[in-house]
Amino acid sequence: MSTHVFAPRLAAERIPHPIEAVLAEAGHRVRRASADLTPVLVQYWQALPHAAVEERTRWLAATLARVRNGETTTRAIVAHALADADEGIVFAAAAHYAGAHPISIDRRQAAVGEAVDWIRRGLALNRGAVFAALLSLGDASVDEMLAGLRLILTHAEIEVVCRQAAARPSRATRTFLAEWLELLDACEERDAVARATLAGALVTLSN
Repeated sequence: MSTHVFAPRLAAERIPHPIEAVLAEAGHRVRRASADLTPVLVQYWQALPHAAVEERTRWLAATLARVRNGETTTRAIVAHALADADEGIVFAAAAHYAGAHPISIDRRQAAVGEAVDWIRRGLALNRGAVFAALLSLGDASVDEMLAGLRLILTHAEIEVVCRQAAARPSRATRTFLAEWLELLDACEERDAVARATLAGALVTLSN
């Protein structure tokens, strides 16, 4: 009878994706400029082709949990808003960054202004979703800032805005889209595609 003692074989430990550690530290007490997130954005972009939407949604959920627990700052949410392409993820990230957390009025205004700048400068992969997230806040002052950006959106981005608006109907949103449609009608060069998209969204919101 053998008297050899065999050590139990340890189960293979899960190896987390490297981006998880990067995101965990991205906003950790960071109070510097957005440019400091550039290395994080690059690594997120590199991870995009290899991670399904479901996995990336879990990344965002984990980041939001860390923010709620005080383990990091809202700066960590920026990576999701700028570097992801999925409209659901970007919408949620931008909405949380600009309005979902209890912060001071000054900090909220700064966050909104920063998000508006992402749209203006084309910094977000899905700026239509960022636009939609800001519109969903239902804040008249935010809508005024968005009004100046309506004509720079592409047809695809307008579709994202309308799709998200239809999913979250409100009087403020209907008014904004109606005024947008009036703006297009007043332009010398008619954009039939954009007009049809906005008109369709208004019909949906009116039902």
